[in-house]
Amino acid sequence: MGFPAPRRSLAGRIVRRDSSSVESKLAQDIKRIDSILEGKLPDYDWAIDLSPEFMIENGWFNAGRSFVKAILCLYAYAEPKSFNDNAKVNIQNGWLKQSNSKNYHHFFPRAHLLKRGVDEYRINNVLNIRIVDDYLNKRKIRARPPSDYMAEFKSTNGSLQDAMKSHLIGDLDAFGIWNDDYDSFVRERAEAVSAELKKRVIIREGDAHGQAISTNDFEEEATTFE
Repeated sequence: MGFPAPRRSLAGRIVRRDSSSVESKLAQDIKRIDSILEGKLPDYDWAIDLSPEFMIENGWFNAGRSFVKAILCLYAYAEPKSFNDNAKVNIQNGWLKQSNSKNYHHFFPRAHLLKRGVDEYRINNVLNIRIVDDYLNKRKIRARPPSDYMAEFKSTNGSLQDAMKSHLIGDLDAFGIWNDDYDSFVRERAEAVSAELKKRVIIREGDAHGQAISTNDFEEEATTFE
């Protein structure tokens, strides 16, 4: 399964609300919050798409993108645990604002995937991002394939599966961990992220039409990290 390039020219493109001026939206937001407090569902003039396909296609990782921020908030809310001892990862908001934060690392290391001929866009997908401590990444994982470094953690951590669940990663076989199947990993994690988001979002009729990514959602330069 390949990852298509981001859609940069789309009719009916919907600009991300979070990317626009906060001040210009305050009055609208106040009215909508009042409606929610009154037990009413407010109307919005943009759609959302929580499908796994949308996440895979539009998952280019940049911490400045509102779409990516939503998924990162979900990762952080799950209270990610260290792979080696299940200790909670120390997360600080200041670190999470930057794409090159020491908390962000690829589950399938960039160097490993580049050697396999995987292109940069497919590698740098938010679905391939994990929140871990810097020590674990640089001293234990480095550029090793998942089947290698995860086997080491499995031999020393009897509760590894619990740690993986805190990263929204389920059955390691189904996620393609043991045979380094990157496409299976991304697909399975997209399903997991989609399911968790759907628990928290009220789907409306207008959302059935899907959602487009606006050009300004890709304006920031990519940050390279492992």
